[in-house]
Amino acid sequence: MKTHFSNSRPRRRGFSALLVLLVLLSVILVLLAVNTEALNRLEREVKGLEKQQIQRLAPSAKPERPSPSATNRPSATNLPSSR
Repeated sequence: MKTHFSNSRPRRRGFSALLVLLVLLSVILVLLAVNTEALNRLEREVKGLEKQQIQRLAPSAKPERPSPSATNRPSATNLPSSR
């Protein structure tokens, strides 16, 4: 004859497993939220650094205009001699 107490043990194991699963899931969600916030902060910092670099390098980054005599075509004076 089975008693009422013999059936309660699997329920306790199931409840414990569910409780452990929920705790692990909540820890994962907290870590995900913290990592997302850290990534957002890093992205803002990188954008700020990029702005600073652009401002710092902007005066020296102006391309020089080629002179009218300079062309991309090879001229007779620029060709190597075939001696």
